[in-house]
Amino acid sequence: MVIIADATEADLNQIYEIESKSFDNPYPYSLLRAYLFLASKLYLVAKNGDKVVGYVIGIIQYGYRGHIVSIAVKPEYRNQGIGSELLNEIEQRFKQNGARYSYLEVSISNLSAISFYYTNGYIISYLRKNYYGRGKHAFVMIKNLYYKFLD
Repeated sequence: MVIIADATEADLNQIYEIESKSFDNPYPYSLLRAYLFLASKLYLVAKNGDKVVGYVIGIIQYGYRGHIVSIAVKPEYRNQGIGSELLNEIEQRFKQNGARYSYLEVSISNLSAISFYYTNGYIISYLRKNYYGRGKHAFVMIKNLYYKFLD
């Protein structure tokens, strides 16, 4: 059984391991550690016992927009709903803190992530050129946290 909890400094080594396995240009350990202080109560882990199997980092900008800085699940735990649980919890915390919408950046070549976000209510808003480096573009995907649109 997986539980969602606030991240602690004791979780950082496992978070960094997941980050490193999940991204071509992972955030450095020092930045992941800094977010523990910058993103208080918006830095969450999914745990199976004492093992961190996923995490999400969020911040609220300008008092009304939630930014998902990073989200990842250990490769062997993917496609089990853990990412959706993390996303749902961070979105609830965004709402509790006054955010009207949530947004994130995703590589235009990461089709599985784009599909995951779309399934969780995010839509592509625009293209951010060179976001991940020269020639490596990102889609900005947005989810309104207050209104459900009819299909």
